[in-house]
Formats: sequence, C-alpha cells, structure tokens
Amino acid sequence: MKRAHRTAHARIWTILVVLLPLAFFTILALRQSPPADRPAILIEAPASDENSSEGAQ
Repeated sequence: MKRAHRTAHARIWTILVVLLPLAFFTILALRQSPPADRPAILIEAPASDENSSEGAQ
C-alpha cells in the first residue's frame, strides 16, 4: 500500500512541476503590454470659457 501511495504522489508532483510553470508563462504571454509601451496620449483640461455653463448653475 505504501508503494502505490508513493507512486501516486510522485506522479502528482511531476504533473504539477510541468503544469504550474506552463500556466505561469502562458499568463505572462497573454498579458497586455504595460502602459509604458503604449503611445502617449495627451490629456488636456478643457479650455476655460467665460460663457461656460458650469458657473451658471
């Protein structure tokens, strides 16, 4: 009985040793590029108009 348990234990750990890094690297490969790799988009504040409706409320 001990022999069957050890064989099952060895197989389970062997599968985990293969699958966990494979899953990790797959997730890294499918990840979107970080924001530093994307082109910069300038975000500007709206132009201040004296006739804007914000002050009227």
